[in-house]
Amino acid sequence: MKECISSPLMSVLVNGSPTPQFGVQRGLRQGGSLSPLLFNIVVEGLNCLFLKAVNLDLIKGESFDDNEVHITHLQFANDTIIFLKPKME
Repeated sequence: MKECISSPLMSVLVNGSPTPQFGVQRGLRQGGSLSPLLFNIVVEGLNCLFLKAVNLDLIKGESFDDNEVHITHLQFANDTIIFLKPKME
């Protein structure tokens, strides 16, 4: 995996002409094939942490319309919305 993200060469257009190729030093390429996979790994970890915190009664999600279903977070694409009730202490 490291080889896939550490060895790409890039070239940019300056006044319509490409520069010589250079190696990328940091970060992931936007639109690279590993970006969605790495994002999903992190999102799944965050989801597991929220579920564990609810099971340990460390946090309580928000309920809407006097419903007994408590929502702690919603995830869609690359967005996460967190719903938590504050503890008044």
